[in-house]
Amino acid sequence: MISYPDLEVGGTVSNRESSWERSSSYLPSDKSISHRLLLFAALSDKPVEIEDLNTGAAVWLLLEALIHLGIQVEHDKEARKTILRGRLQDLPKVGIPTVQLGPSSAAARLLIGALVGVGMNCIVDGDETLRRRPFDWIVDPLIQMGGQLDYLGERGALPIRVFKGDFRGGEVQTRVGSAQAVSALLFAAIAARRRVVIEYPALARNHTQVMAAAFGEAVDDADNRVSYTPRQLRMPERTKVPKDPSAIAYVAALFWLTNRNNPGAALEIKDVCLNRTRLGFFDWMAKCGFGLEVKEIREVCGEPIGSLSLRGGGTLLAVGLDDKEAFHAMIDEIPLACAICCTIPGEARFRNLFELTFKETDRIAATREMLLHLGLTIEVDHYDIQVCGGQIVKPRPFVPSFDDHRLSMTAHVMLLAYRVSARVISGACYRTSFPDFGKCLAALMAAE
Repeated sequence: MISYPDLEVGGTVSNRESSWERSSSYLPSDKSISHRLLLFAALSDKPVEIEDLNTGAAVWLLLEALIHLGIQVEHDKEARKTILRGRLQDLPKVGIPTVQLGPSSAAARLLIGALVGVGMNCIVDGDETLRRRPFDWIVDPLIQMGGQLDYLGERGALPIRVFKGDFRGGEVQTRVGSAQAVSALLFAAIAARRRVVIEYPALARNHTQVMAAAFGEAVDDADNRVSYTPRQLRMPERTKVPKDPSAIAYVAALFWLTNRNNPGAALEIKDVCLNRTRLGFFDWMAKCGFGLEVKEIREVCGEPIGSLSLRGGGTLLAVGLDDKEAFHAMIDEIPLACAICCTIPGEARFRNLFELTFKETDRIAATREMLLHLGLTIEVDHYDIQVCGGQIVKPRPFVPSFDDHRLSMTAHVMLLAYRVSARVISGACYRTSFPDFGKCLAALMAAE
């Protein structure tokens, strides 16, 4: 497990527009797109240059795994460019390498899919956090379609050995709505050049489908069913990763809460990935009364790119969530949404959150405990969360993050927005996805 230091969090956030604009320079590139671009590049027959790759630990672990498997990588930190050369399909398949993915489930699950498609002997492992998370819902359908995998420890969990097999594709149905389930199967099919049809219970992040289509493959994704037929995978020689809406959510929430009584405040964030499967939190905040305008400008790798314009003030009222696709569009921001609902007027119920139980933590239980240490209470009923608004943030001296970057950033937002202080345990775990979150907040701090 990566060991992250505790952080003292507190202070006053500036209301100057220049401070907010300066802070936006630290916003990270999209983690989900970075993961997928790395794997597409590792399956490409030509070198690929990626600009503004997310440099958080979750992405870097996948990059290091690809290097360990034989992919050649050049990274220019100053120019923010990463070049990948070589194809997984062409690498010598001698021996049984072991790759370590730390706590990153997305990196591990998507890489397993690609390795199954390539037919590369490999052991995929992670830290103790990742070993506690389920993998059977990608392993079972991969085996159903001809992949050969074996659990080396507890059934359904890492470490997992991938054997050289004959992935034949076909039709399959996933048990969960997670984008990682569909993406793992698609990467297996893309690597093996086999046709697949995947039925899934709810639309989640569709970056793999969108990018595969943009890179020349035949992909049809409608009515909870993805049909993939290989054509000719052609990645652009150069591509750039847009900003990550899931990371931006925390800065946006801090802006909105800090300026909840300031209707003249405004902030525009440019070059953001505006994929609709990623904007659930922003749609939800708008329903709660926070000011938002979304403007699409261009397209990169099939993904819409544009700006988010935020406004202060508004008539605020807590809104619940009872839609599976809306849930998946804001799955990482549910703890933040619950925290916000605790402090604005109204009541809200977030329903059917089962898939939060196998994130970095059991995020239902961990969210309740983290909020309790902030002086906020929620009621948990199986996989539902009930929130009553109008509460006041009164933190205990210590607030747990459970080594979960989403919980750490939520705690930071609530402490700073309501001008209270506490020590966040393992607070620096935000580096998993948002390496410069601390610098971003520092740019916003000002004296009274």
